[in-house]
Amino acid sequence: MKKALMLVAIVAMGLAASVPYTNAAQDQGQTSGDQVGHGRGPGGPMGRGGRMGGPMGGPMGFGEVMRDLTDAQREQVKAIREKHADEMRPLLERARTAHEAIDNAVMSGNVANLQALSIEVGNAETELTFAQARVQSEIFSVLTAEQKQTIAERRKEMEQRRQEMIKRRQERTQ
Repeated sequence: MKKALMLVAIVAMGLAASVPYTNAAQDQGQTSGDQVGHGRGPGGPMGRGGRMGGPMGGPMGFGEVMRDLTDAQREQVKAIREKHADEMRPLLERARTAHEAIDNAVMSGNVANLQALSIEVGNAETELTFAQARVQSEIFSVLTAEQKQTIAERRKEMEQRRQEMIKRRQERTQ
């Protein structure tokens, strides 16, 4: 029972990590849902100012800086996203499908192949994360030194808060 609950939690976290990337076009004021982009939004545990793990927020802390881009930078970021959209779409779909498969197996009680399904989730997420990191790297190259410094400071603040949370959690369990 504990393993099943833990698996459900892992699946939920994985879905939370991948779902924000599917509706990014709306963040850019566009109506078509077929573009892959990453805009401001609800974020998540690591992306309060933007999408978790995405070029506009997440672990790199791009969120605040991306709101302050020049028009030229916005156009460059848009071009980078569009350049990678066809590459990202199947990766997003693969990750979503893998998460759905494991979620359906858990919910139906068909736990015989959970390990294989979990491996597929990991593989899909690995490929997606690698592709997203490449896009982030390209977007990062568009930023000014000052904007990069802001991101570095934001990351440092986030790490300090994370360490404080860990410390408080450890104190509660003692």
